[in-house]
Amino acid sequence: MIDLRAYWWPLAIEAELTHDKPLARTLHDQPLVLFRDRAGQAVVMPDRCPHRHAPLSCGRVHHGELACPYHGWQFTADGHCSKVPGLKRQPAGGPLIKPLASCSAHGLIWACLQPGPATPPPVAPAISSSVDSFFMSDIVHCEMADAAENFLDGFHTHFVHAGWIRRDKRRQQVSARVSALTDGIEARYSEEGLQSGLISQLFEGSRSHSMGRFRLPGLAEIEYHGQRGLNLLVSAWLTPETPQRLRLHARIATRRGYLPAGLKRLLLRRLFGVILRQDKAILEETQANRLRFAMTPPLDTELDLLGPAIRQLLRGEQLDPALHREVSALL
Repeated sequence: MIDLRAYWWPLAIEAELTHDKPLARTLHDQPLVLFRDRAGQAVVMPDRCPHRHAPLSCGRVHHGELACPYHGWQFTADGHCSKVPGLKRQPAGGPLIKPLASCSAHGLIWACLQPGPATPPPVAPAISSSVDSFFMSDIVHCEMADAAENFLDGFHTHFVHAGWIRRDKRRQQVSARVSALTDGIEARYSEEGLQSGLISQLFEGSRSHSMGRFRLPGLAEIEYHGQRGLNLLVSAWLTPETPQRLRLHARIATRRGYLPAGLKRLLLRRLFGVILRQDKAILEETQANRLRFAMTPPLDTELDLLGPAIRQLLRGEQLDPALHREVSALL
C-alpha cells in the first residue's frame, strides 16, 4: 500500500481559519487543531492538551497562542506552555506538544504527518492564474477511490445529475484517450460539443475538448476548454479523515470575462451545491450497500476509464508509463 501519511494534505481553506478561533480537523484518524500564531501563520497540532487531554479546538486563540478550554493552559506555536493560570512562576522546560509540518499553498492550509526528503510538494491545480475562482467544502462518508472515480466519471451524470450536466436521451459520440501521468492518470475527451445540461448551456459558449485526471495523493480535476480557452476547471482535493470519511475542498475556476466574478460565484455556488449533494448522496448510499455485500467484488467495463487505475495507484502500484488506450463511447 502507498504510505498516504507521507504526503501533504489540505485541512482547511485559508479564509476558514481566523485569528481568534481554532479549527478542529482530522487526518488519517488523528485529531488535529489549527490556529494562527502572532505572525498570522497557520499552526497545526494534535488536538489534545497534555494536562487533562481536553480538546484544544474547543479553546480560544489569545494573541497568537492557543488556550485550553479546561484549565486555561496556553501554548505557543512551537508547543511550549507559556502560561498556567494560578501558577505564580512561569512554566519551564521544552515543548509539551509537537506541532506538525504545515504550510499554506494554493489557497489551502496543508499538513503532513510524516514528511521526508521524498515527500512531494502540495499538489497544485492545473491552472492557477488569470481565472476567477472560489472554494467549496464538505464531508463525504466514502472511500477515496470511490469519490475520485465518481468525480471523474461522465457516465453517471445522465442519471445522478440528469438535466444539470447531461441527459440520457441526448448522448454524443465522443473519443476518450486514457494516458498515464508521472503521478496519476488522465482521460482526454474530444469530439464532444456542449453538454445538454443546464451548467454547460449557461457557462460554456463552445466546447473543443475536456479532460479528467487524478493525481496522487488525492486530487481529482475536470477541465473544459472552448474556442477562447478555459471554460471551467474544478479541482477537488480529497483529504482522508478516516478510511471511510473524506473532507472535500473543491476549487471552481473560470476564465475571466465579461461576467463579474461575484456574480459567477453566486450562480456557480448554487449550481455546484446541487451537484455536490447529489454525488454525496449516491456515494454514501453506495458505500453503505458495499458494506452489506462485502464479499462481492465490483464489476469493471471499458467505460470505467479511470477508476481501476485510481485504485491501482492508491494501492501503491505503478502504472505502465506507456499506458495509452482509446475508447469510443456515447457520453
